[in-house]
Amino acid sequence: MKELNLLVNPDIQLKSWQIENAAELFTLTDKNREYLLPWLPWVPGVKEVADSVKFITTSLEEMEKGEGLELGIWYRNKLAGCLGLHALSRSNRRASIGYWLDADHQGKGIMTQSAKSLINYCFTVFDLNRLAIEAATENHPSYSLAERLGFTKEGVIRQYEIVNGCFLDYLLYSLLKSEWKP
Repeated sequence: MKELNLLVNPDIQLKSWQIENAAELFTLTDKNREYLLPWLPWVPGVKEVADSVKFITTSLEEMEKGEGLELGIWYRNKLAGCLGLHALSRSNRRASIGYWLDADHQGKGIMTQSAKSLINYCFTVFDLNRLAIEAATENHPSYSLAERLGFTKEGVIRQYEIVNGCFLDYLLYSLLKSEWKP
């Protein structure tokens, strides 16, 4: 797979990363640094455009191998966030969804609509059977998205990830293909 473009609606498009997106991605990450820092362990490691180039390069390699899928969310032709598949297992037909959205773009339904498009893609094109979302128990915007999308809360994963030197508990949500109502 070389490139992926999913039209969500006339205002929203999901696109696989290209190296030329690195400066825009870094700028958006840097702008949202304080907002993202409590939840995402990789944020402190993004210090310059070269770090975004490395992320894009790695995501393109994973996409080519079928091990992951990272997409930029463009709202009215401007980068607004990221959405991706992690721990993609074609043999087990499952993956986890990860995401973040620029603080200024929240509350407009952008992430909900984008995630719905990705879920449809996963269940139809990739023929996955299970999708998961893991979100810190204190990250209400993240886990409320899972609930809006109809994911089932399976439980709490205790001390799941270290963020800023502290272990965070995560909520685990899942959605099966048979449960999805597009």
